[in-house]
Amino acid sequence: MAALLGAVAIGGAAGTLLRDLALKLDTTSWYISVVGAHGWASRVPWVLALINLLGVYFATFALRGPLVRHDPNNVTRLFVITGFFGGFTSYSSLYVALGAIWHISASGALLTALLAVLSGILAAWLGARSWSQ
Repeated sequence: MAALLGAVAIGGAAGTLLRDLALKLDTTSWYISVVGAHGWASRVPWVLALINLLGVYFATFALRGPLVRHDPNNVTRLFVITGFFGGFTSYSSLYVALGAIWHISASGALLTALLAVLSGILAAWLGARSWSQ
């Protein structure tokens, strides 16, 4: 049991550290030229949305590929999926940002939530299809 908990903790720490480093890219505000500096779209955490999509894609890819035959309690699967990708992605932080968006545009917040869910489903589908081809 300690090895399983340790695998999740170490994987989670590594994933969270990588997410934190990737979020440093957000300080460049590379997306302002696309969405503008004002309005609800400027409040969307675009880098975090991209991180979440990458995490979903690669987690699904791993679950359909190299980890497909692993038991859900396998130490490697717990390290990679539950730990690393659980720490790397953060849909909860994305949805916290909806509060700031909601105060500017309720329809923008609803659109952001809808697109986050639909793009996550698409990323999972693409990850699953990428391995099977």
